[in-house]
Amino acid sequence: MVLRWKRASMFGVFFSILVVVALLSILGEVVMRVRLTRRASRDKLAWWRRGGDEVAATYEEVFPDSRLPFFRRFVFWLFVACAGVLFLSILLWKSN
Repeated sequence: MVLRWKRASMFGVFFSILVVVALLSILGEVVMRVRLTRRASRDKLAWWRRGGDEVAATYEEVFPDSRLPFFRRFVFWLFVACAGVLFLSILLWKSN
């Protein structure tokens, strides 16, 4: 019973980390788009129609001292790593 509780607790912790990392990624993306929208003079909605990589590249050009694009990439890869750990833990849990 205790071992099953620990496995469920581990799954809950990894899933919670995954959700927090995903929310941080979304928040970083929204902040970059809002800042670029404020600087745009003509079409204010253009940054909301463009892809994330194009937004990040333009953001790095417009705000060269900002660490937000690096943070966004780091959070993405952290999300991928956490999802991989979660997937492997589920596989190991099911095999036992």
